[in-house]
Amino acid sequence: MVKTVETKRRGKLVSKQTAIDGETGELKEILLIGAPEEFDRNFTKVFHAFTEVLIQKEDIAGKAIRLLFWIMRGLEHGSIEFYMHPADVAEELGVTRATIYNWISTLKRHGIIRKIKPNLYQLNPACVVKGKGHTLLEEFGR
Repeated sequence: MVKTVETKRRGKLVSKQTAIDGETGELKEILLIGAPEEFDRNFTKVFHAFTEVLIQKEDIAGKAIRLLFWIMRGLEHGSIEFYMHPADVAEELGVTRATIYNWISTLKRHGIIRKIKPNLYQLNPACVVKGKGHTLLEEFGR
């Protein structure tokens, strides 16, 4: 069963203006906000060229892709870093730790993730993004 898409309502900034405060007579900057718009909250963007790689590579398709989807579900909006404890992930996905280490190795080999320090990884934003991709690409490049 597919869950409904979670959305959030947010007003759109129309303009900034300077106005006089009626009580103090001081000039203040005010923001004019338009009607609230609804947008997706729990949305992860997967790029087309990357999707083709996922399908064509046998060691990813049907195997390490399970770990990739686990990573995508847990990403914070606007972040490409994530913690991953192989024993916990193995238990959650119902596989062995050796399988998780194999999948991690596969995703690293294909440039999808990289290890920063023990249990801390980065997801390549050129493949998958949850947030603003252009700023995350700079972070991944460092």
